Amino acid sequence: MKKIKFSGIIIQIFLFILAIITLFPLLYIFLISIGKNVISSSTFLPENFTFENYRRLFTETHFLNWLGNSFLISGVSMFFTLVLVSVSVYVFSRLKFYGKEKLFTFILLIQVFPLTLSMVSIFRIFVELDLLNKAFGLIIIDSTLASAGLIMLAKGYFDTIPYELDEAAMMDGASRLQTLVKITLPLAKPMLAIVAIQSFVIAYNEYTIASAVMTTGIESMPLAVGLQSMITGQFGINWSLYCAGAVIGSIPMLFLFYTLQRYFISGLTEGGVKQ
Repeated sequence: MKKIKFSGIIIQIFLFILAIITLFPLLYIFLISIGKNVISSSTFLPENFTFENYRRLFTETHFLNWLGNSFLISGVSMFFTLVLVSVSVYVFSRLKFYGKEKLFTFILLIQVFPLTLSMVSIFRIFVELDLLNKAFGLIIIDSTLASAGLIMLAKGYFDTIPYELDEAAMMDGASRLQTLVKITLPLAKPMLAIVAIQSFVIAYNEYTIASAVMTTGIESMPLAVGLQSMITGQFGINWSLYCAGAVIGSIPMLFLFYTLQRYFISGLTEGGVKQ
C-alpha cells in the first residue's frame, strides 16, 4: 500500500513539474505582451508593465483583418477537407479497384517528405495559376495538405463500420452517394469532428507556405504572417506588440479545444475500441 501511495506521489510531482514547464512559456509571453517598450529578444522580464500594447494592437495594426482572414481561410479549408476526406476515405474503405493499395501507399509517402522540399514547386504553381497573395490559393493548399494526413487517420475508423449496412441501403435502392451521406457519415461523426478540428487548426497555424505566397498586401495576410510583420518590416522590432497579438490570436484555439475536446477524445477512443 505504501509503495502504491509513493508511486502516486511521484506521478503527481512529475505532472506538476510538466504543467509548470508547459505553462511557463505562455505566462512569459503574456508578461512580455504587457511590458513597456520591449525591443530586445534578450529581455528576460520587462521593467514596466502596461496594457497599452493591446490598445495599439487594434488601433495601429491590421490585426482584425489578419484574424478575419485566418478565420475565413481556416473555415473554408475545414469544409473542403471534410468533403475530400469523407469521399476519399469512403473510396479506400469501401470500393475495390486496381492500384488501390499503391495509391494509398503513395498518399502515405507524401507525409514523409519535409514541406520545405516542395516550397519551390508550390511557389511556381501559385505563380502560373495567378494565386499569389490570394486567400483562395492558401485554402487550396491547406485543404490538400490537411486531407493527405487526415485520410490516414480516418480510414481506420471507416473500416470499423460494417459494410453490410451499405449493402442493405443499396439493396433498398440507395446510390453510393446516398449511402455515404445517410449511412456512413452519420456513423462516423466522432471521427469527422476530429477531421474538422485538426484541419481548422492546421490552416489557422500554417505559416511556412503562407509566408512564401503572401508577400504583398498586408491587409490580406493571415494572422501568422501578419504577426511576423510586427517584429520585421514596417513595425520594426516590437516584441510587446507581437506577444500581445500572439496572446489574442491563441484564444480562438484554446476556446476551440476546450469546447470541443469531448468530441476529440471520444473520436479517438471510440475508434481505438472499435479497432
